[in-house]
Amino acid sequence: MIKIALTGGIACGKSLVGEIMARAGIPICETDDIGHAVMEQDASVKTSLVKAFGIGIIGPDGGIDRSILGQLVFEDPGKRATLNALTHPAILRRLEEWVTAQAATADRVAAIIPLLYEIGAEKAWDVVICVAAQETDQLRRLMERGHSPEDAHARIGAQMSLSAKMERADYVIYNCDGKALLEEQVNQVLRSIRGD
Repeated sequence: MIKIALTGGIACGKSLVGEIMARAGIPICETDDIGHAVMEQDASVKTSLVKAFGIGIIGPDGGIDRSILGQLVFEDPGKRATLNALTHPAILRRLEEWVTAQAATADRVAAIIPLLYEIGAEKAWDVVICVAAQETDQLRRLMERGHSPEDAHARIGAQMSLSAKMERADYVIYNCDGKALLEEQVNQVLRSIRGD
């Protein structure tokens, strides 16, 4: 089984590339979804988060309020590192379980891992694809999601540079000229991975 990691910058289109791959029959896992599940379902992670960040991160429903937690950690690299240290081991365990479960029926799987390089997880994957876009497109997409221009700039700046991710990846897909071209790039990369 070939294990493919999809990474890239914020608002570059990683999920869209994942959707195209899913239509090609490749099982896709979003680590952001696993992260949300870990915060909701893993009592030890929840306890550790409350101990690290305070009872104020608990929402009215008794669960972790991700928007409050996000505001706390976003502007503080030390707090972000703490959050990652508390959540990533559980996320990576669940991701590994998911990959193992796919092995019986799939010859290729892909996982969307935005912080692949930041957490040093790239060696666990056979192929790394970086999804890239122009910064102007990233900013526009973030603002369409409700972020202010200042917040959008800050979110892009808080990540590893897109150029560094592109340099380290096996393939780069540019999401800048419409869905048809994006699909063609994805299909070309998939053919290359298969050795066609």
